[in-house]
Amino acid sequence: MNRARCQQWMLGLLLFVSGARCLAQAGQLVLPEGSRIRVRLEQNLTSATAEVGQPVQLSVTEDVRVGDTVVIKQGAAAVGTITEAVHKRRLGRAGKLDFSVDRVVAADSTSIPLRYNPIKKDGGSRALATGIITGGAAVAFWPAAPFFLLIQGKDVTLHRGIEVDVFTDQTFTPRSLAALAYNGGGGTPVPVQVTSQPGGAEIYVDGSFVGSTPATFQMAPGPHRISVKRGMAVWERDLQVQAGTLVPVNAILSR
Repeated sequence: MNRARCQQWMLGLLLFVSGARCLAQAGQLVLPEGSRIRVRLEQNLTSATAEVGQPVQLSVTEDVRVGDTVVIKQGAAAVGTITEAVHKRRLGRAGKLDFSVDRVVAADSTSIPLRYNPIKKDGGSRALATGIITGGAAVAFWPAAPFFLLIQGKDVTLHRGIEVDVFTDQTFTPRSLAALAYNGGGGTPVPVQVTSQPGGAEIYVDGSFVGSTPATFQMAPGPHRISVKRGMAVWERDLQVQAGTLVPVNAILSR
């Protein structure tokens, strides 16, 4: 890590600690802008088949807390987007592949935008347009050495398990402590498994983003509205969740 990157990290840490202390003194439960979140890639990606705009599935590797309260849970869904995908070409020209990390789902189902640096740069985060490689994200762990960047004439593969440090792009205030405890619902949580055809679609429950297909998550018993979206294709249903069994949902998407 170079000196400039170290200075950014130190300044970001100081701002985070200072902001958290002030908010705690004010009696508020707030996750400051610039809070670090480590996310892990949950699928293999290759430039041979990837398409620009394709959703990318990630998950949070460790709880994010304000004091003793978990505001972003380990395993929470994070979503990215393929920002560059060029398969290998003739004359030994290598493929290209990069993806962004756009947002993460908090414990109250709020969607929080992300960026790659602890300090917000002029002009915004550009997370939706810039990938982790070209955007300078802090890659915490590679399951395979990143020498693919130097390989000529081959397709690029990004392996499941890559971990990246990203940062919240806005201050987050949960809707309520009850919502953090369990999405505002009551009763014993019920596992819901959502798949779609085609896959890689965004899932919304009662208007809140919860992840991308395929995904399994917990829901409170009772009536819910579930929406599955991929591009212009939308699938929606009213779902009555009952305690005791896994609830399977398969969305067949059409324009």
